[in-house]
Amino acid sequence: MGAALRIAGKDLRLRVRDRSAFILGILAPLVLAYIFYLVFGPATSGDGLGLSYGMVDEDGSGVSAAFVSVLEEAEAEEVLEMAAFEGRIQATAALEDGEIDAFFVIPEGLERAVFANQSATIDIVGDVDEPTSTQIAASFAEQFSSGVGASQLAVATTATVEGVQVDPAFIAGLSTDPATAADSFAVVDMSATTKQLDPPTYFAAGMAVFFLFFTVQYGVVGLLEEDREGTLARLMAAPIPRFSVIAGKGILSFVLGVVAMTVLIVVTALLMEATWGAPLGVALLVISAVLAAIGIMGLVASIAKTPEGAENLGAIIAVILGMLGGTFFPIAATGGFLASLTYLTPHAWFMFGLAELSSDAPWTAALPAAAAMMIFALITGTVSYFLLRRRLSR
Repeated sequence: MGAALRIAGKDLRLRVRDRSAFILGILAPLVLAYIFYLVFGPATSGDGLGLSYGMVDEDGSGVSAAFVSVLEEAEAEEVLEMAAFEGRIQATAALEDGEIDAFFVIPEGLERAVFANQSATIDIVGDVDEPTSTQIAASFAEQFSSGVGASQLAVATTATVEGVQVDPAFIAGLSTDPATAADSFAVVDMSATTKQLDPPTYFAAGMAVFFLFFTVQYGVVGLLEEDREGTLARLMAAPIPRFSVIAGKGILSFVLGVVAMTVLIVVTALLMEATWGAPLGVALLVISAVLAAIGIMGLVASIAKTPEGAENLGAIIAVILGMLGGTFFPIAATGGFLASLTYLTPHAWFMFGLAELSSDAPWTAALPAAAAMMIFALITGTVSYFLLRRRLSR
């Protein structure tokens, strides 16, 4: 083991000097995680969707008040922010100044049209640069309109059966009138069966485990570099077992991977307020992920003929596994065939383990995910070790 440690120490000094491991292992994932957080974080934040709407109620009726109450309920749940305006001119000015993303206009005569069983509209005016926010606003209005339409149909059906004319007096005598259309949907807080990471932690964890496979590659690919440069033959001629040569490269990969992941966890917790969970559970997940990455990249190095070939093949595999594992976006949430394949990657298990550690869960919550990644490490590591050992015996 002493020889393996000396080999790993020598390679570590070389990697520290050329700074490549620092760039790929720490700088690149940190920068990308922060960029992803800035771009997508506000849209997925648990503190709201960043939606800001205005309301122009020209009708001032019970039906319009029902619609306003729906939006106020959403505002209370921190889904959106809403401001009332006296007229369209004031709301348009706020829209142009960027104070709101869109505004609703409830035209005069809405309730009269509804009670007369006639068609009515709610206008949505949105910022051209905020198409998503405008579409969400339209969804609120469409859902409310569906409730109104259902109430109108019920009223018309009852009037037909009773053989009477639809008028406000008749509607008032019913147990339900169109003004209660707000009850057709509600914003409620529900407990999810599948836990999800908050945006800062999700993007930080995704980039960390994605670039981990590039980081550990420095160690295992080092065997091919030494073979090309002729130093591997001298190592094999030295009075040290072949195991020490392979173990030395593995130790280097392990140290680089653990250090890179640890630095990313600490830095993102301080700069991005990422919440990683119980330290012992996170450490278990990091070690398991690093070992799984070493096993997979070791398998790549064992079948590649040149260092460049190993790096290219390793990059392809890392990108495929990273995308399939949900490091950029949650594949499992999309459903379908790809969602069933996502847990065939260590990346998905790493993200799953961190999600289980969220909400102040004990460190033992990470055990299933860590065990899954250790299976990856055991299978790929064993195969790659024997392939590399046979390669050194040639």
